[in-house]
Amino acid sequence: MTYNVQVKNIIVGAAALYVSVKNSADDPTFLGSNGQTIVGIPSALTANVPAGPFFDADTANWRGVGFTEGGVNVSYEPTFGEVPVDQLLDAAVLFKSALKVVVKTGLAEATLTNLIVAWGQKSSSLGVGASPDAADSDELAIAGGALGDAPVERSVVFIGPAPKNVAGGKRERLYQLRRALNVTTSAFDLKKDAATNIPVELRVLQDPYYSGKEYGIIRDRDVTAT
Repeated sequence: MTYNVQVKNIIVGAAALYVSVKNSADDPTFLGSNGQTIVGIPSALTANVPAGPFFDADTANWRGVGFTEGGVNVSYEPTFGEVPVDQLLDAAVLFKSALKVVVKTGLAEATLTNLIVAWGQKSSSLGVGASPDAADSDELAIAGGALGDAPVERSVVFIGPAPKNVAGGKRERLYQLRRALNVTTSAFDLKKDAATNIPVELRVLQDPYYSGKEYGIIRDRDVTAT
């Protein structure tokens, strides 16, 4: 029996994860004049060249989180309502009533800048410590917040393997999510026999300014050059 299968469409491998340096809480340039998120793919990105080095170089807009643990999990979660009728045992019609996109990963590099992302804090909450350590220390202020505080939003990009192109050439898959924020509990351990891993669960929200691409994009791009 002949099957219509293509091994080149099987993808295996980890992704490199980037978060925007700018955020909605303490950087007004995170949003454009129409209230849209404007932290985008680096303008220097060149066709057929891996995207990672361009994000690494664009330090004004993007920061790599380093090693991850457990991969990157993307969850697309639609909710459908049903219309039952007397004449059918099953629903006659389904309609979409809600939609949720969630990204989960574990940050293996337990830096304070990564902890900011996991806890959804402002970038300005990270500074230098008090005397006598001010000159040689970093300090994260654990903010108590206030009633009515809005979650801190950041843009997220991750780059991983993709199916090969029609000619069998190498490709990479670039995921761009415009509005991502942590709204869940994040807990980590300090153990004698295991590395500290910071779990992150990011809820992705829509940006209605980008019609048809409200959450973001997933792009498969050729990387024939190195």
